[in-house]
Amino acid sequence: MSFERFLERAGDKKSLELYQEVPFHNYGYDRLLKLFHTYCLVGGIPEVVDSFARERSIRMLAPLYEKQLDLLFGMAAGLGFTGKSSERILQIYQDAFSFAATRVTFKGFSNPAFGSREAGKAFRLLNDKGLLYLLYPTTQTTLPWKIDEGRAPRIQLPDTGLVNHFNGIQEALSGQDDLSAVFNRQISLHIVAQELFYTSGQADKRASGQEVHFWVRDKTQSSAEVDFVIGYEDLMIPVEVKKGEPGRLRSLHQFVDKAQHPFAVRLHAGPLMVREAKTLSGKRYYLMSLPYFLGGKIREHLDGFIKFVGKE
Repeated sequence: MSFERFLERAGDKKSLELYQEVPFHNYGYDRLLKLFHTYCLVGGIPEVVDSFARERSIRMLAPLYEKQLDLLFGMAAGLGFTGKSSERILQIYQDAFSFAATRVTFKGFSNPAFGSREAGKAFRLLNDKGLLYLLYPTTQTTLPWKIDEGRAPRIQLPDTGLVNHFNGIQEALSGQDDLSAVFNRQISLHIVAQELFYTSGQADKRASGQEVHFWVRDKTQSSAEVDFVIGYEDLMIPVEVKKGEPGRLRSLHQFVDKAQHPFAVRLHAGPLMVREAKTLSGKRYYLMSLPYFLGGKIREHLDGFIKFVGKE
């Protein structure tokens, strides 16, 4: 369930109207940020959301999370053809919850004895059945998509609320003002990816929505990485989930320097703003900063943003 559906389910008509307004009006920022943090904490499983709406208690949700995890773990174990392979797949899947929104290598994952071939097969089975999603990078800055499956993928799990519960971090998250400042940005990246997947159709294998990936520099030893890249019309748009001034977005600068357009998006715990900036090499570009609760509305806001600054 996306944040928009979460607001619909809660019957919060005023907040839903604020969320759907394009361009977003910043007077609704505090209200929606608080609700988005609740959504991130609880997750988007309908049964869990309905229970929270009634009880307003995270602790009372534990049996529902455990029920969902038991279901998922049972499905994962069922993918094996032998008892040994079932155990391996289940172990890999359970351990994947601690690596949500993290890039992983298959060899030795979960167990030093697991080779890249057998671990890779387990991950691909889990991916094909929708029990997790392997988000692969591209080194391109232009469409059409050219995805490099030879590089380490990032793990995306079905629901951020389940990730929080499994890792026991709900209490630590509950008092945070900026999710991108905690747990090495794992939760902020995971919830944004969840929003992007649901609103693009990528969460549904049958859908044919816009793809969502991330970008890495083509040089093997480079650490440059942009959190997400999305397709918008004929452009590949970089999206970073970070706080701070534009000058600190070094990986974003490297993407913009290679791109054939001057547009970029930053999601942060702050209001909507548009500004002109320069990369470290001096290229002028336009940065749209959106509150990260608008991750599911990026494309709608890109319409006005690109018209406003003038498509070049």
